[in-house]
Formats: sequence, structure tokens, C-alpha cells
Amino acid sequence: METRAMAAAASPPSSTAAVALPLLLHDVGPEYYEPQAQYGIAGRSLVNATIGLLQDHRCFETPQGWVLALDPASLRTFLWRPEDGERIALPDMDEDFPTDCKCVLSDDPRAAFCAVMVLDLDRDKFEYWLCTVGGTKWRRRCYTVTVYNADDQPVARHMAWHKGIAAVGGTVYFELSGYEMGFVEFDPVDGEPTYGAFEVDMVDLPDSTPRTIWSSYLVESRGDLFLVVVIFDGENVHKIAEVTVHRMDFSAPAWCQVDGIGDRVFLLGGDRIGESNFGASCSAGEHGLQGNCIYFLNHYAINENFVHIIDLERGTEEVQRPSREFVDPLRPPFWMLPTEEVAEEVDDGLAAEFHHSIWSIACDICLAYVELACNICLAYVGLVL
Repeated sequence: METRAMAAAASPPSSTAAVALPLLLHDVGPEYYEPQAQYGIAGRSLVNATIGLLQDHRCFETPQGWVLALDPASLRTFLWRPEDGERIALPDMDEDFPTDCKCVLSDDPRAAFCAVMVLDLDRDKFEYWLCTVGGTKWRRRCYTVTVYNADDQPVARHMAWHKGIAAVGGTVYFELSGYEMGFVEFDPVDGEPTYGAFEVDMVDLPDSTPRTIWSSYLVESRGDLFLVVVIFDGENVHKIAEVTVHRMDFSAPAWCQVDGIGDRVFLLGGDRIGESNFGASCSAGEHGLQGNCIYFLNHYAINENFVHIIDLERGTEEVQRPSREFVDPLRPPFWMLPTEEVAEEVDDGLAAEFHHSIWSIACDICLAYVELACNICLAYVGLVL
């Protein structure tokens, strides 16, 4: 999903967020030049302020907290961190991205390898733009993903339209069908993608008759892949009947329903009427939030701006409406998240050499002590004799 503003008529723009992350960003009015409302969910604080980068760049949020930015004038691209304004340079584009796009990172951009995908959300366009952090060029890629309908006829499948997509450990996963998950892997040397799928039964969903609206979201959290299903009360998208959470057991593979998510929160949202679904996770305790909760920005009832807070431990639901005055947003609201710390990777060969060195030193010390003890014993025996 994208947000863009053209100028700020209010207070001077900032290079960072005005409230603590995670926050919900929302247009104040129907014009590009108006500021954004930033709603911090921890303190439930609402501030109208303009982030400078959003004035003249196209911006796409990611579950890792980084925002892909493109300057339409120069076609320069980079990843931006709302916490402190840090930027990671990416290659320049040869042309602008399509009107409706979604950005997916294969990993944290500070990892040893990270691919950046920008998928065209036109349901009839099966293409995306690809680059790598540290790479020199964006490449346009077309793909063919096929499923078979009830009549055993092939049907082209879009990777991101109307379904969840998320990256775990450098691999991008997407919902392919009711019995398959698709994935994209990247060569760590040249970044070339390869596509695959594996069989796994979809979780139980409501019957289509009577009609019940539901939506699914893929979420990466601490190295695990989760599937969250939001089920509405029939066709009433203002009322949620049930929310279920499932963790992927890759060894089976199987979706295993879980009762809670521990000291973390899931943040869900997307474009209007589910054109693109967004799912992310962040630590609860570190950011002043109550754990075991799901914050669902109801993009199916976007004009009401409802945020449903589902407490998985208590089985309760609270509904907030932080932007009740902004009933006709220019773009759908979206989440801004804190970035997670990345542990430094140690080369296996260097680690083995280090452990070998430590072991050698320990052995030398032990042998020295043994030799000293023997010498002392011999000296004592000599004195006695």
C-alpha cells in the first residue's frame, strides 16, 4: 500500500514520526498538501503532523518497519526508517512504479542478503519489480502461478491480490489455494528468484452459504509464520464474529491453531476491500503495549476507521475510532512499525576457528598445570629421600 502527500500547510515537516511507534498513519483531509494524523496505539495519542518524506515521495510500508520511498522526479529509491530517519540506498528506477503496488522485503535490509519486491496489485498484471540491498539495478519480472478450479481448469493466481503475503528467513510465502502455499526464494549471489509450492490444508473457514465475509493475513513473528483469519458476522463488515490464529509447522507441513501469541502484538490492515492485506508483528513489552493482542485496522469498513483490538487471552474485543473525523481519507490508513534489532552473523569457519583456538589455549593451560604439579611432587620426593 502507498501513501503520498505533496506539501505541508501546517507546522514544519519532520523527518521522523511525531509519536512513539507503532502508530497508525491517516490522512487528515482529501488533499495531498494536508498533514497526516499519527495515532500512537500505546499512549492512544493523536497528533496532526507532517512527515517531510511523505510530501513528495511515493512511500510503501513493510512489515519489517522500513518504508520504501521513491522520488518521482529523480526516480531515486531508498529504504527509510521512521524511528530516526536512517536511509539505505537502493538503485534508481528507470520508470515510476504502477499506480497500485505493494512492497515486500525478503528479510531485514541489514541482513546479509535482502531482496526488495514491488508487486503490481492490478489483479490482471502478474509482474513485479525486484532489486537487492547493495545491488545496482531494478529488474522487472513476470511470473506465472497456476491453480486449478473445481472443473480442473487452470486459473492464473496473483501472489498478493486479496490474500496474505509474508517473508520468513529470506523466503517470501503467499497463499496459493485451499491446499497449497506458494513461495519465492532468491539466489544470495545474483538475487534471481525461483518459485515453488508445497501442499498444506487451509484452516477451516465459514461456509459460503449463507454468505460470510472473511479475510486472511500472513504474519512473520520471531522467525515463525502465522496465519490470522478474521471472520465477520455474515455480511456485516462492522462486526467481527471470530478471529483465529494459526502457526505454520513446516515439518508437517500444517497450520496449527494457537491460543495466544505471547508478549507481542499483531498489526493487521490493508487496502480498501481487501485489495491487499497487510500483517506485521512487534514486541509488546518493549513498546508499552499489552501482549497477546491483535490490532485490526478494518479496511473493509474503511470510512468508519475502526480499529478492533482483540485480546486473545481474555477473549474480549475493544473497538477504537481514533480518526472519526476523517471519514473520507485520500488513501487507506496504514501502520508504521518499529524495526527489530538484527543479531550480527558470525561466519561458521571463523566461529569454528575461534572455538578451536579457545580449546587449544585451555589444553595448553591444563598441560602446564600438570607439568608444574609433577615437578612439585618430584621435588618433594627428593627432599624426603
